[in-house]
Parts: sequence; structure tokens; C-alpha cells
Amino acid sequence: MMNIKHKITPFCCVLLLSAPVLQASESPDARLPQLNPASSALIYSYDEMFHFDIEQYLASQAPHLLPYAEVISHWAGYSSISPRVLLTLIDLQSQLISTPDLALLQQPLAGLSSANGFSAQLQDVADQLATRLYQREAAASEFATAPAAALSYLFGADNNKGLEVSQLQADKLSKFTQRYQQLFAEAYQPAPANSTADSSMQNITTLAGPANGFLQFPFPLGQSWHVGGAHTNTGSGNYPMSSLDMSIGGGWGSNQSNTWVAASAAGSFKRHSSCFAEVVHSGGWSTTYYHLMNIQYNTGANVAKNTKIANPANTQPQALCNGGSSTGPHQHWSLKQNGSWVHLNTVYLSGWQITATGSSYDTNCTRFYLTKNGVKKCSGFFNH
Repeated sequence: MMNIKHKITPFCCVLLLSAPVLQASESPDARLPQLNPASSALIYSYDEMFHFDIEQYLASQAPHLLPYAEVISHWAGYSSISPRVLLTLIDLQSQLISTPDLALLQQPLAGLSSANGFSAQLQDVADQLATRLYQREAAASEFATAPAAALSYLFGADNNKGLEVSQLQADKLSKFTQRYQQLFAEAYQPAPANSTADSSMQNITTLAGPANGFLQFPFPLGQSWHVGGAHTNTGSGNYPMSSLDMSIGGGWGSNQSNTWVAASAAGSFKRHSSCFAEVVHSGGWSTTYYHLMNIQYNTGANVAKNTKIANPANTQPQALCNGGSSTGPHQHWSLKQNGSWVHLNTVYLSGWQITATGSSYDTNCTRFYLTKNGVKKCSGFFNH
């Protein structure tokens, strides 16, 4: 399928299809890469992915929200925003954890989102935070203040003034940190206070990609798939263009059972939802895989490079298991470093170096192309 695009839109169509899963063979604690200590509590860290169980927390603290555990997991993973941040915002806006009013279940973030429905509002707010965070990250000098600025923006701060927020916004930020402490018995720390850590945060944004040979295309060795233009995780804008759509062909209803999405590198498996997964690799890198069905592993499983992890979903409801839109069976693949989306320009996949200097889905061959051994190719079919 040529140049398949996906762009999330705020509507929910949940259809959870059962899929066989393999249990983890060992505890992940000793082998998981840990989040760089300079990273923000706003970001969904690898440590949090494997050590904060959303379902378990809701079962003990807010059992009425258990039906939404996967929705929260999905949009936290998709946006790269911490689920604890999202849960804190929910309780600030609707008190659905501390003093629940079930009449508010469809408007858990009212005042921060005009979308309709639990999943749609969660997606909207997570995307607002992520958009503001990565806008700030694009300017390395502002990266250390990005988390506070993102929350200030969400609470109504003047975009043009950055952290020069009114007392009203400052009060809301204070209430946020207090509520976070109450819900999770630990302090919310949006950024380290010392200048050394701030410098380290800036370095995160300028890291070179993984070494050539570290990542392979996310499909089995020996196969050829269509690779479209680079794009941001949401499909709009030009930074960070962390994502590629890949397909082997076929429309909705086609047989995808023999088409496999494969792990780009070895690592620890995270199952965000029935259609979205992540593999956390060494060196703080991770790769995500979206629009899936028949996911083969549970959170914490150890997978090798080239392991078959799922099939592309062959129905639209399953491809968008917690809402959105998509045009046909494909996988949306993305790269992260220390929990944050990474711009793909100069990154290597199966020896092909990516050049991506335009904006989302730009397939102009002067701005998006891949090179290997002196060969230059634009959007099209690639093999290993």
C-alpha cells in the first residue's frame, strides 16, 4: 500500500480483540535500561512503564476506573506522557479518583479539553502536553523548562510568555504538584534544579542515533515492505519526525495473519494496549509499533531482534483500538530515546541512513530519502 498516512482524530471506537500472549520468562527489573536522571517527570519513563502498574493502581485506588485502564495505558504510551501525570490531571479536573462522581466519567478532563468521551479527552490533553513539550525541546536552550511550560500552557498560560505565568497559573501548578503527591506518595519533579542536570537534558536532544547495525526495519529479515515519508508521532508538524508508516499491502479485511511485525532490536516488551506495543532496548533506546493485532507478548517479556511480535491489524476498529483514524493495514513505527520521541534524520535502519528534513509525510526526494552503500532511494519498497 503506497504512502499510507494516519492522523489521530478525537473520536473513540473501542473494540478489543482477544489475542494469545506469551508470559514473561523473567523479571525485567535487573535488565531494564533506566531513565536518564535528567529527564522530566512529565515523560513516560521506561522505569515507570515496567514498575507502575496502571491496572493494579486503579484496582486499589479507583476500581470504578478499571474499565479505562487500557485507554490510559494506550494514550500514555502513544503520547509519551506519564500516566501518573494524566491521572493527576483527571483528579484535579473531576475528582474521579479521590471523590468520584460517575456522572463525570465521560468528561474526566473538562476544562482542559472540549472533546467528548473519556478516551477522546485523554488523547486530547496528552497530545496538548506532548505538542508543547516537544515545541520547547526543539529549542535546546529551553529544554530544562519545557515540562513546567507545557503544564502552564495547559492551564492557560500565555504561549508567548513561556514561564512568566499569572498567579492563577502558578496556583494551578502548585495544586497539581500537591495532588500528585497525594495520589502517588512521591513528589512530582518536573526538572532537576542544578545546572549540570539541565545541561545533560540539553544533550539528550542532540544525541546521534543508534549505531549503524543496531536497528533493523521492523519486519522480518528477507522481506520487502513499503516505507512512506517520515512524520511526527501525531502526523502533523515537522519536529520531532520520529515515525514511519510501513506496509506490505492489502486493504481492510485482507488476510494479514502471515504478515509479521518484527522487533527492530532486542529488548524488554511493553504491551500498551491491544493495538500498540513498545520494545525497550539497551542504551536508553526504544521502538514503538502501532495499529497491531494478535500481539504475541505481555509486558516484561524479553524479545530478540527480528522476533515476530504481532500482525498488522486488518480491521479499522482493531487498528484503532482506543480511537483515531487510519486508511488501511500498516504499522506505525517510531523511535524514542530516554522516553522521548527522536527525530529520524541521520538514523540507520538495516544499514539505510534516513534523511528527513521536510515536514510530516513529505516524500520529496530532496528532503526524504534513504542511502546505503552509495545507493539513494526515496519513499518506496525497502528490504534488509
